[in-house]
Amino acid sequence: MKKRSVMVVVFILLITVKFACGATEYKLAFVDLQKALNLCKAGQDAKEKFGKEVEQAEEKLSLKQEELKRLKEVLEKQSAMLNEETFKQKEKDYQAKLRDFKRLYEESQDELKAQDNEAVKEILAELVKVTQEYGKEKGFTFIFEKSESALLFADETREVTDDIIKRYDANYLQKGN
Repeated sequence: MKKRSVMVVVFILLITVKFACGATEYKLAFVDLQKALNLCKAGQDAKEKFGKEVEQAEEKLSLKQEELKRLKEVLEKQSAMLNEETFKQKEKDYQAKLRDFKRLYEESQDELKAQDNEAVKEILAELVKVTQEYGKEKGFTFIFEKSESALLFADETREVTDDIIKRYDANYLQKGN
């Protein structure tokens, strides 16, 4: 909210300065970085890689979960045949393995989330750089990010997202990815 307020104030100040100082011409555009992230080649590659990592983590966790399920079933079946002390020890072992599984699950989730965040951060940084270069080359005064700038209306002809995606993909493929 604070970021949007600052952007609105800056925009209003710039328009006020334009009218106060005279004939300065502003060239504005906007880019949808979320769309660019989803549609650019690097974003699609990262999404595919992340999907594979999620599958591997799920397989690993599924095996552990099945092991716990079998252990619980055996424990329940043997409960009537075991003396109380032995049953309590086996129950304690089961609870320890269950805690380990929960910890492993949470660590796996955290690790996957961190990997995804890092990949997104790197791609967005490159997209911003490409957008800045594009803006300088095309003579734009401002290029706003569609979802972060409190952009309440935009003429769709001013959207440069597709151009940004093309430039980013060209750079990405040139790097050998």
